[in-house]
Amino acid sequence: MNEFLSAPEGIDVDGIMAQIQERIEQKKNSGVLRQSEITDIEQMELLPLPDFLEVPNVYRQHLYPPPPEIPPYEPFPFSPDPEAGSGAKGLLKKTLKLGRRLFLPLLRFMNRPLNEENKRAAVDLANALKTDLHHARREWNELKATTLHSREYIILLHNALNNIIVEMSKLKIEGELLKTRSRVLEDRVEFLENRLRAAENRQTQRS
Repeated sequence: MNEFLSAPEGIDVDGIMAQIQERIEQKKNSGVLRQSEITDIEQMELLPLPDFLEVPNVYRQHLYPPPPEIPPYEPFPFSPDPEAGSGAKGLLKKTLKLGRRLFLPLLRFMNRPLNEENKRAAVDLANALKTDLHHARREWNELKATTLHSREYIILLHNALNNIIVEMSKLKIEGELLKTRSRVLEDRVEFLENRLRAAENRQTQRS
């Protein structure tokens, strides 16, 4: 194995490694560790710690998808009945058409009351539809303003909630990293305590 640890003079690195090997052998003999696990740990590739603090923003505009396409407006076509014809029927139609032109002023005079009633009914219906359309348009404007305000509030709340989740994720990751570092520090403190005790025992034996 290549040397990957550097220590100042006065520290017995070989002794420390021997103690680690001894502890590994003890755990292997007691059944805590297996040789396959030790081999996997020895052959594990050392990778740098990734930066989990940069949590990407996953906000997408899915609250208000685009409306579906509406087909273009096509008015219902009006096709008058043809008055022309062929043969005796067509000749009769042409003759009656000339006679209708002669009696058309009389027909208009006789149908004037009916035309006036139809016009009045059409005007009343148009006014009723215009009044309903005016009220519907006013209600639609009020509803549209309320909907737009609600949409802005929902977007703000969604962004705030998303930012809170991102910050909580960062805090959780930082907490896990702090736990890992605290465990490493505990192992180091334990190692230093054992080393101090070993040094005290050696000094006691020498004295």
